[in-house]
Amino acid sequence: MRKVSNNILSRVYVLFGLFLLFGLAVVLRVLSLQVDYDVWAQREAEEQIFFKKIVADRGSILAEDGTLMATSIPFYKMVLDPTMIDTTQWDNFEDSLMSLATLMADYFGGEEKDTLAYYRRVRKAMAEQDRHIYLSRKKINFQELEMVKQWPILRRGRWKAGFTTEKFENERHYPFGQLARITLGRLVNDTVGIRGIEASFNRELRGEDGYVLAQKLPGEAYVPLDQFGEAVADDGLDVRTTLDVDLQDIVESALKQGVERHFAKYGVAILMEVETGEIKALANYPETYNNAVATQIEPGSTFKIASAAALIEDGLVDLCDTIDTGDGTMMYDDKEITDNGHAYGLIEFEPAIAHSSNVAISKLVSEEYGPYPDMYLDRLRSFGFYEPANNQLRGEPIPKIIEPGHPEWNIATLPSMSYGYSLLVTPIQMAAFYNGLANNGKLMRPYLVKEIRNNSRIIQTYAPEVVNPEMLSQRTVDLTKETMKAVVRYGTASRQFRNVPFQVAGKTGTARKTENGRYVKKYRASFGGFFPANHPRYTLYIMVDEPDAGVASGAKVAAPIFRRIAEEVHNMDTRVAEPPVMIAQKELPKRGTFYAKNAQLVYEELGMKVGELDEVPWMRLYTDSGQTFVEHVEVEEGIIPDVRGMSARDAMNLLEGLGVKVLIRGKGRVRRQTLQPGYRMGEDVAITLYLS
Repeated sequence: MRKVSNNILSRVYVLFGLFLLFGLAVVLRVLSLQVDYDVWAQREAEEQIFFKKIVADRGSILAEDGTLMATSIPFYKMVLDPTMIDTTQWDNFEDSLMSLATLMADYFGGEEKDTLAYYRRVRKAMAEQDRHIYLSRKKINFQELEMVKQWPILRRGRWKAGFTTEKFENERHYPFGQLARITLGRLVNDTVGIRGIEASFNRELRGEDGYVLAQKLPGEAYVPLDQFGEAVADDGLDVRTTLDVDLQDIVESALKQGVERHFAKYGVAILMEVETGEIKALANYPETYNNAVATQIEPGSTFKIASAAALIEDGLVDLCDTIDTGDGTMMYDDKEITDNGHAYGLIEFEPAIAHSSNVAISKLVSEEYGPYPDMYLDRLRSFGFYEPANNQLRGEPIPKIIEPGHPEWNIATLPSMSYGYSLLVTPIQMAAFYNGLANNGKLMRPYLVKEIRNNSRIIQTYAPEVVNPEMLSQRTVDLTKETMKAVVRYGTASRQFRNVPFQVAGKTGTARKTENGRYVKKYRASFGGFFPANHPRYTLYIMVDEPDAGVASGAKVAAPIFRRIAEEVHNMDTRVAEPPVMIAQKELPKRGTFYAKNAQLVYEELGMKVGELDEVPWMRLYTDSGQTFVEHVEVEEGIIPDVRGMSARDAMNLLEGLGVKVLIRGKGRVRRQTLQPGYRMGEDVAITLYLS
């Protein structure tokens, strides 16, 4: 019994000792805190007062005419500090608060449609001296912010009513949806560019975030303090591009239709202004990756024009020189080159290019440059094929040109290069070369951005840049253009460009693709050229990857896309028109869509013979060898027709006959229509026509 008592006492002493030590530790800690009071007070102050980051507004991306193509929309939350409200200095405060609550409930609705809930929220915060409440959980944009600033109580601002806003990160908005979307670029969290112009000019567009001194409140709230140390954000700069919204729309629409019609993998189209190198439209369909700039391809027969230009410039061939292509096959070691079932035999150089003879061009290049391959490669260098074409958009790779001494160089490399194989370039590099031909041998650098602006103030200007002032002599340019005209006049693209109202120079291309180092039965169809041929204003390069609708050639897949774009650009841009053809001192009327009876009277009055007319109300006219021919224009009930290029009167007659209300802007012929051709009409349809 005694032993048990001793054990209990021992435990009591141990527990007492532990409690004593714990108490002593608490006392020492309190003393320590008292000694370090100033340190802890400073830390508390630091945690309550901090610098709040204010995100800069991202700059906008503009079309050439200043139209917004990408912009950032800031959003805000409305904050009230009821402690700033002094009701003793306020007449009819209750009425003002009830009016504010009513406006909030009516405008924001949804879960916050209870007027009394708004009223009680403010009253409760005033009673509890709450310094920070959100008037609404919903974010508002800048226009809405300007509106609510006029509401009762809020119109008195921060110092009399405690009304402030919290700005959230901007949301990027693209007014034209997917138009030029991949060219404009992609963003992460609406702030960091990762593709396109958004990435390439991210530093200029991004701006510099600012900081404002703020005080923490219970929860996640804070209030800004107007004290020294406050800095506002430095908003981003605007980027003005060379893009033309109307031309971009034309190019994208035609490309989309062509890609979908042939069930292709993707397509690209690049429209450049010849004289300056400005990219007026750059389209990728689908708009998921910028294949026009970043994807390397074996271009196929569109590259024959580069080989032809090199041969002519070096004095190795003339248009009337003949080449023996035999039965249409040629062997280089174990590599066979064919003319795809054609046997041209003895053929002159111009028709050899016009009919796209692989054997002819490879034989010439192999025989003339075989002993001196560097001579051929130097020509490619002068054509710009040894460096990226543009220096503004990131991601364009350096062309891959195999040279002697490289492990892949063999006896078949040079002849293979001559018609667009055994080398890798991008579509934009091909477009730049074709533009050099159109520009009389002056090679321009394609560019997409014209200015960096701070509102209306220009910060930096990008001017046209000449890469090579004379990549070819004028004689070579003229002769090479003749071969390209021959392609359209009687060669591989003659059917596709029949009855075009202006002359086109171009070249078809059909390139076989490789998989795992082996050529497979998948193709790229392309067409490159410029228009009008004699006075080029635009260069256009089309490439369609893996068309799969029974045809895969450049003539049948890419050339029709080229033609549609060229014709629509011609209708919109009067500068494309070539000098008028004069017949008996009379100017030949331009091609267009007309009311049939009126058109017949005009042409007959001019003493011109008009082909047989059917009994049709609307027709499209074209001329060939002084004879005028007629195409019937189909007008479907309930479908908006294409009236671009028509006179205002004819367009109004046609549209109003379909029950469409028409509004006219400008004078002249129809340049643009707000409802696109093919639009299915409902009731009370209205359309605006913009005239040139």
